Amino acid sequence: MHSFRSLHRVPGVAVLAILAAVVISSHATCAFSPAKANQSRSPTFRPASRTSPTTTELYAEADASVDRQPWDALRFIRQSSRFIRPPNPFRAAGAAQVVNTGDVIWSAGDDTAVGPKMAWAPLDDVVMGGASLSEFDNNTGMWGGTVSSSNSGGFVGIRTTPFDPPLDMTGCKGIEFKLRGGDGKRFKAVVRDSAEFNGVSWTSSFDVPRSRNVGTVRLPFDKQVPTIFATTVEGKTFLANNVVGFQLAYSKFEYDGGLNKKFALGDFSLQLVEVKAY
Repeated sequence: MHSFRSLHRVPGVAVLAILAAVVISSHATCAFSPAKANQSRSPTFRPASRTSPTTTELYAEADASVDRQPWDALRFIRQSSRFIRPPNPFRAAGAAQVVNTGDVIWSAGDDTAVGPKMAWAPLDDVVMGGASLSEFDNNTGMWGGTVSSSNSGGFVGIRTTPFDPPLDMTGCKGIEFKLRGGDGKRFKAVVRDSAEFNGVSWTSSFDVPRSRNVGTVRLPFDKQVPTIFATTVEGKTFLANNVVGFQLAYSKFEYDGGLNKKFALGDFSLQLVEVKAY
């Protein structure tokens, strides 16, 4: 993990991160949190019945029990700056790299995968002022940490740095994750077709298999839910020929204010072994 000291050696990155913080933080307070009452919801993805608390009840509970901790602004800068690609009018866009069914896009500690040289890094609820903390080891694929509800937070995540060039996955049905651990919890996987920090997240929820062995989870592209800050959106088309990033998240919220029923605060761990096209 890069230190904040290293940002001082690259002033442009530090300045970019600070400027981006204003834009990101203006939106990120809604990240992975319940939708406001006046936000529209997509009928396609709305559950037929709801047994979880209402949005009002969720906010009342949060206000009554919130634990306040100092916000780690330096960690916010370290995390968010990794995923910001500054515009470069002098750089020509490269042709997308074609990915075929069966291709391994990423493998822990293996540089022979067909995908671009990518790295995963944490993106936790510090971006919305929270105190949850996770770490990821690209050599072993181990992801772990502690999820906290302090400062109204409650999620951790990892995200790839933007792919350059993007991936063309039009010949594939979806992506396949090989995982170990996770204790049967429910996670979210995101495929991104835009390099925007707060762009549309093509999201799939999945339960990690309860096994000590490596389990496989397949996530079809045609079942993805388009979301922005865990709120479903309509009128979007997935650009399979411009895949620019992947993301995993463990959050107390599902979609449109619904709760993740297979979530628990505290320590967690999950090993990401491989990402493959199918």
